[in-house]
Amino acid sequence: MSRLPVRPAMWIAAAIGLALAANLWAADEPLTAKLGPSGTITFSRGATELGTIELNAHGSQWKHAPQITATATVADLPDQGGKRLTGSLPIPNTDGGALHFIETIKPVTGGLHLEYDVAVMKAMKLNGLQLSLELPTAVYAGKDLTMSRLEGEPDVVGFPQETNFTGWSGEAARVEVAKGTPEAIALELRAAADVMVQDLRQWEHPQYELRFPAISNDQGQDVTPEDRFHLDLNLTLAGPVTLVGP
Repeated sequence: MSRLPVRPAMWIAAAIGLALAANLWAADEPLTAKLGPSGTITFSRGATELGTIELNAHGSQWKHAPQITATATVADLPDQGGKRLTGSLPIPNTDGGALHFIETIKPVTGGLHLEYDVAVMKAMKLNGLQLSLELPTAVYAGKDLTMSRLEGEPDVVGFPQETNFTGWSGEAARVEVAKGTPEAIALELRAAADVMVQDLRQWEHPQYELRFPAISNDQGQDVTPEDRFHLDLNLTLAGPVTLVGP
């Protein structure tokens, strides 16, 4: 008995059907925002980590102070209105310098409203102070990043598969990652702010970083206890988000 040839259109239809089924399956997985004891927030869809947002800084000679090194106390806001952390982030290469921060997390439709109030605890020099969204390259390689300003056309940047990414910097009021997919993340700022995009694989971290700097100075910027910094934004995912954690 001769075998009938398989029509290419059948293969195409099957591939499209499998892709749609995979997206529907992914969309059914629950979205969570896990608050860590130091104030880091990790977003996941099911067992897949989508990214982590953190307050962090750099002391003299760009010595990094990630938020995981902070100590903080956590309190519930009234009427299940979210969480508030009050903490201290030690800054290396500053002879005991630290930043005091209050981080407020409130649920909004499809995500969280985040506010960060930062104060300097002693005079010191900082190379950097920023909020960072770190995205795993295994999830976002090949996907697009859209940077929208208050006016004009947005910039669209493709996350590279390889580590030859030169980065992006500019001003944006809204940042959208993997728009229209189950892995979508959007950040909307109260006002347009500076944004830097980096590929951290060059420093042996398998992540892309979206950095929102309050300070970025190669020579270092002198700060004193009179200095205050504030940032607030909405972060939304592709569906309802459950806040979990301490």
